[in-house]
Amino acid sequence: MAVKAQSEVATTDPDRPLAPPDTAASRAATTPRPALPLVIAVTTLILTYWCVDIVSPALPEIQRALALSGTGAGLVFAIFFAGRLITNLPAAILVDRLGPRWTAAIGAGALLSGSILAALATNQVTLLPARGLQGIGVALLATAGLLSILRALPGGGAAMTAFNIATGVGGSAGLISGGYLTEAISWRAVFWLSAGLGGLLLAGSVLAGSRAASTPQRDESAVTPAPASSTRALMGALFANLLVYGNYSIWVVSLSLYAAEKFEADAERIGVILLVINAIHLLAAIPAGRLIRRVGALPALAAGFSLTASGLGLVLLAPNQGWLLAPMALYAVGQVMGNSAAGDLLLRLGGHGGRAVGLVRLTSDIGLVAGPATVGILADTAGVQSPFVALAVVTGAGAILAWRSVRRSTAWRG
Repeated sequence: MAVKAQSEVATTDPDRPLAPPDTAASRAATTPRPALPLVIAVTTLILTYWCVDIVSPALPEIQRALALSGTGAGLVFAIFFAGRLITNLPAAILVDRLGPRWTAAIGAGALLSGSILAALATNQVTLLPARGLQGIGVALLATAGLLSILRALPGGGAAMTAFNIATGVGGSAGLISGGYLTEAISWRAVFWLSAGLGGLLLAGSVLAGSRAASTPQRDESAVTPAPASSTRALMGALFANLLVYGNYSIWVVSLSLYAAEKFEADAERIGVILLVINAIHLLAAIPAGRLIRRVGALPALAAGFSLTASGLGLVLLAPNQGWLLAPMALYAVGQVMGNSAAGDLLLRLGGHGGRAVGLVRLTSDIGLVAGPATVGILADTAGVQSPFVALAVVTGAGAILAWRSVRRSTAWRG
């Protein structure tokens, strides 16, 4: 009976360590696999996500210049993330067949082309396809970079921590340059800079080469290995990652529109607000990874959802744009905790391979497509404050479900 109970816990509890893998699995884990060198992979993610967040401070100006509605402004990001979404499965297949190096090179070419077309766009009809092409490029680059990091840093939470740090640094650079370029030159300058970064990524990926990566020997007692994947656990992790990335629509769309309408903030001020929040997100990445290794991904996920929901609700109480920082700091910490925890669950449940990376990228981009489109529609129909209310309620419900799962997990262990 004791053996049976232990088997049931191992199947249902995603944070419980399992026995070391058998000899065949060990040999598979140490088989050399192609990957970008770790420094190149991290740099690739930094430059890639520079091109993602650079557009956020410019969004109100793009909306005014091209006479976009709230829904149209949301589509500027929704179409971008749709390009990423439809490319996730092809990217997962391509990275296994061609390797991360050439996958990154193809992605860099798409990002370069899309950025040039976006810089030349004269209306919504010409801008949106260009944004979709940018998204295709980012999907390929992100898949190549994340898989290379995962192969270099397979320990529990380590890959997602490195991923969040790299994207946070890139995001900060994008926010600084996006706000400055929009105010000093025009919103088109952000796309010309993205084109330059795309060209740099293309040259770097072609010239960098690749290395043979294998899972290093490590202490299995200190690392949470991949659990047996149950349908219930996998579906829960997929939903959690989807909700985390749906909440990023607040970051890329709603906060800019809210600050511009409520407090008449310009692009540079919006960029500063987003930069401070992004810095908090970046600084919280390492503590979030440590928390996952200490208490497990599921409790960290529940805590992250709780902080995010609280921050979203409190935003509406801010009397001026300066007071936006306090609730959005809660949001930022909650998001990085939820991002790292949900991503860690999916990477482990998916087996730490191309399938795992594909699951993370697929659910993240579904959230990033549905989120901006939804909040744009909500802003048009119910006001710029309505996305904060709606997502606070949904995320609060997610927190309740996550805490219940933590209690069930604790009961099974006992």
